[in-house]
Amino acid sequence: MPIRRWPESPPPATGGTEVHRRRHLATLPHLTLELVGVTAFDTGLGVHLTLTADGRPALLARRETRPLTDARDDSAQWSYLDVWIGADRLAVADPYRTRPDVRAEDGGVCIYRTEPHYWIPLPPPTPFLTITAGWNRIGLAPVATTVNLTSRSAELTPP
Repeated sequence: MPIRRWPESPPPATGGTEVHRRRHLATLPHLTLELVGVTAFDTGLGVHLTLTADGRPALLARRETRPLTDARDDSAQWSYLDVWIGADRLAVADPYRTRPDVRAEDGGVCIYRTEPHYWIPLPPPTPFLTITAGWNRIGLAPVATTVNLTSRSAELTPP
């Protein structure tokens, strides 16, 4: 049975209403994951996350997302932030804009930051949206949260 996926496509270019603001999803040593916001459109939802890492998690993230140098090398095991989103059931979400940013800071500290955006093409049948994100290979165990979409200042509620 194929895994259900939210497509790698952008929301409409204009319009939309912010239905959820920035909230921390995970704060660990050298690693943070934030929900930047959720924007509702007549045809679906735009979800924006930000992952920031430094130190060892950043070095691991940079290694895990490096360009594939040999397209014939099937042994490469690449990974990225795994995100599942849904209302009635979860589906894999493919980012349409990851914006990875890897840089070295003064003192030799590596910083890794990515700002993936996701498009969920159908409005959920309920006012709640579940988001699960994790990247085990860099030390971020899956974090699950439920977002209340009924008000602009909605709070995250436990699943």
